[in-house]
Amino acid sequence: MTKSIQQVKQNLENLKSQVAETATELEALHGGYLELLGHSLKQQLILACYQICTQIYPQSFINLSLSAKQDLQQKLRQLSLALKPQLSEIITRKELEPKPSQLNLMAELIKKLPKSTREGEAENTLAQNDLELIKAEIANLENIGDLENIELIAIDTSLNEELEPDNFPEEVIKEKIDFENPEHLISWHQQIERDIKKTLDETSKKVNQLLQGSKIIPDRLPNKVIDVAMQADVAKGMRNNSHPPQVAHVMNLTIENDKSKKSKTGKKSLQISLLRLRLAEVEFSDHLLNAKRGQIRNLMSKVKKLDSQYRAIQQELAIIEAQAAWRSSWYED
Repeated sequence: MTKSIQQVKQNLENLKSQVAETATELEALHGGYLELLGHSLKQQLILACYQICTQIYPQSFINLSLSAKQDLQQKLRQLSLALKPQLSEIITRKELEPKPSQLNLMAELIKKLPKSTREGEAENTLAQNDLELIKAEIANLENIGDLENIELIAIDTSLNEELEPDNFPEEVIKEKIDFENPEHLISWHQQIERDIKKTLDETSKKVNQLLQGSKIIPDRLPNKVIDVAMQADVAKGMRNNSHPPQVAHVMNLTIENDKSKKSKTGKKSLQISLLRLRLAEVEFSDHLLNAKRGQIRNLMSKVKKLDSQYRAIQQELAIIEAQAAWRSSWYED
């Protein structure tokens, strides 16, 4: 027997009530998670910087004056303390931004390129345009020979209409979250994850700039190379180095010449260690945070099931309403 429109609408309202209750639980879980994350990151950021200054670049730290050491430590503490309020603010945002494309990170890199690199060669890869600029900056680096033999990060993504920087709107239109709509909860969760990563990336960049400014990390590597490396993490020609040993939240990079050329020129490769805050490493080191992540994961599984039911009821309602509309407009000749 076919359900009435009123019955289906009532089923939809009942489901919305379940979704709203789940949304309240999800917000509480995210809030607790972000609070724990801020506390854990504060400790792990300082520990990673301690390792960089005492294990990886000890002589550079020793060379600083007492006041310079204290100034560096104070600024690192300030950056670590700033993480908690930044993360807590994420949960207060009750509007959805447009979903990024599958290549959202690459799109951000495209937007940062000079306009001259965007025009006239849309069919080429981004790497061919951008790496020429990077190689020009690397030309002045010590210990690096033939630029023709340096393989940097190749971003293999063709520019198309969707990714053209000039097509990105100046102001994004945000949509208020409907906490009775499970699809909105899924998008909200994904947005929170992106905001967390963005916060970690921005803090990592600030710390690296501070360490470079204090002459701890060598400042011979162009910022553009560092930015791309931080996004790719590990890439061709810029690979994880076996020395020094792996340290949590520290990314070790090596830029090398071609081996055949290296033996002729005697040039050395450039090695550099950078701070790279990684969410997976934070959770691995904090069992409470990892447990909270498990709770969020389980609740999101429930939200996805509710979303399937929500879509099914909406489809059922649309069919019944369409059938009723057909009957009301039909007449015999």
